[in-house]
Amino acid sequence: MPDFVVFHEDLGLLILECKGYTIDQVDRIEGDTWYLDGVSQSTTTPLEQARQQGFALKKFFMDEPVLVDDQQNVKIPMNPLVVLPNITRSKWETEGFEGPNAPRAIFGDELTPVAFREALEQVRTFDPLSAEEYRAGRAVLSCGQEISPPNTDPPQSPSSRGELHGYVINRLNELDFKQQKIGMRIPEGPQQIRGIAGSGKTVLLAMKAAQMAIENPDWRIVVTFQTKSLYDALERQINRFYHRFSNGQHLSESTANIEIIHGWGGYKTGAGVYKQIAEATPGVTFRTVNDAKQAFSDPDSLQGAVASEILDASNVPDLYDAVLIDEAQDFPAEFFRMCLEALSGEDRLIWAYDEAQSLRSLTAPGPKTIFGVDDEGDPRLDLSGTYSNGVQKTHIMRRSYRSPREVLMTAHVLGMGLLRTEGPVQAVTTQDGWQNLGYEIEGDFRKTGSEAVLRRPAEHSPHPLTERSDTNNLISTERFNSRTREIGWVTERVAEDVHAEGLPPSEVMIVPLGANYESLGDRIQQTLQENDVGSNCVWNGDDKKFTREGEVTISNIHRAKGNEAVSVYIVGVDTAADKHRYGTTVQRRNETFVAISRSRGWCTITGSEQNREASILDELERVIDSVSKDNPEISFKVPDVRTLENELETETEEYITTSLTDF
Repeated sequence: MPDFVVFHEDLGLLILECKGYTIDQVDRIEGDTWYLDGVSQSTTTPLEQARQQGFALKKFFMDEPVLVDDQQNVKIPMNPLVVLPNITRSKWETEGFEGPNAPRAIFGDELTPVAFREALEQVRTFDPLSAEEYRAGRAVLSCGQEISPPNTDPPQSPSSRGELHGYVINRLNELDFKQQKIGMRIPEGPQQIRGIAGSGKTVLLAMKAAQMAIENPDWRIVVTFQTKSLYDALERQINRFYHRFSNGQHLSESTANIEIIHGWGGYKTGAGVYKQIAEATPGVTFRTVNDAKQAFSDPDSLQGAVASEILDASNVPDLYDAVLIDEAQDFPAEFFRMCLEALSGEDRLIWAYDEAQSLRSLTAPGPKTIFGVDDEGDPRLDLSGTYSNGVQKTHIMRRSYRSPREVLMTAHVLGMGLLRTEGPVQAVTTQDGWQNLGYEIEGDFRKTGSEAVLRRPAEHSPHPLTERSDTNNLISTERFNSRTREIGWVTERVAEDVHAEGLPPSEVMIVPLGANYESLGDRIQQTLQENDVGSNCVWNGDDKKFTREGEVTISNIHRAKGNEAVSVYIVGVDTAADKHRYGTTVQRRNETFVAISRSRGWCTITGSEQNREASILDELERVIDSVSKDNPEISFKVPDVRTLENELETETEEYITTSLTDF
């Protein structure tokens, strides 16, 4: 790995190999070989090292058409340099190391900001990169872009959904610099990442896992999750980052010890965090899910119950050097404490969550919730501030990349019921809390019944389709007088996406809501077949596989969670208002939020009036009408917190001083 890489519009790609030699330790230089005295090695080739590292990085530019000329040469020049912080230029020249064949070097007295810039200016030997070339090169280096297929250029003026899909993919995969900084730095202890839907939490965890494995090949690292269909996505992301960070080595060919395993595990499903810890802890017997159902009365707290058995054993062995938890809102507090007990050394437990995406719990997994407070009311695990190496303990990610602004706003407003006739079912009730989600809010939350106005700045939803004027109706709704008519209309639109608009079928997702999602999904699948569209009902296949090439995905909400598609259809939204359906009103609203926020482009929400639940359809129309304006805003009445089923964003004090805007 290079010591330092500089990528600049005017300077190109600079590879800096840093050596801590003193002038007395460099005996002579012959060609690329340095002969040394007084150090463990007698020779070194620092410039050649930098050169080879640069060539390895340039290979990644080859598959990006905008970065390659007609002769298939990379347009971006590469310059290797040696940095010698313990040697001044005058001493270097006194020893006779200057001359036309001398290695290009930067010295200790040239490392001040002004002098360093002047030294780098000496390597400028080409025309500046264009804005497009710089953006593409930076995206490739940051691992934030899926490389385009060889010798294919995206259409200059995309118009169909299929063409726009390629445009969206190229733009969405670019990583924000702030994201890169979070993902590349390894904390010395526990760390939480609070991310709004679509902010890239899974990408950051994958980046951290790959970086840890490369820097610490002897570590045992576990990445875990609750939704089984996330397995493929996590494995793909971690492999991609490992391949890039290691200059081309595949994870499967390395000695790195990264396990991507489910939070529970079983005899048939394989390894899981709970299974591994239970089997390694003396006096504890591993329970399958069925075993746990027999042993404990509350079916909603089984994972917490089995984790508590391990915690009660008090002799949990050190099994891991790092545990990374994705979709952490799906896990009970006992699971976190169990993982912490199984960690060695620095207790490097890292979790990423969005409380609004919880399908069961109404409580966010913040440090107070997980680890409790002391007698003074202070959290037992303080995650405010930074570690000694400068890594922040808590991150809050306000910027959402995946869903267009109008789609995300619809998900939040409908999920909370802010425009519900009877008033919100859950809400954020502080200025700080709304800011954590990337919103601007006007209103006084001390005055129940007063008006509040909610806005989402465009910079917090930098979606490529939002920037275009030719992509109308990114979020839309239709209502029908029967479920049969609803299914017929949806399948016709899906067939149009695939056949007329050119969308890859795997980029279309249908999410049937309600307790009867399986029978609804089967009806949808049959009707799609009549429209010559293949489909995959995920509950009938491999738990670890979510999409199948050439097939539209039909998924229940639990399997859809953590996955995404460019065109999403939500069928049966009226069931979210069905008081006779299982779960609480909040849980049903959260399911709707999760379904809407799966969209990377278009989201179509349909419902039927047959169950006389038209109120949520009226509410949805009001929401979409408000968010579809050029400068969308939502006006609602400040709720009385006593009427809410759930109050969101209650732990904000740890986030205020450690937000992304503080970089």
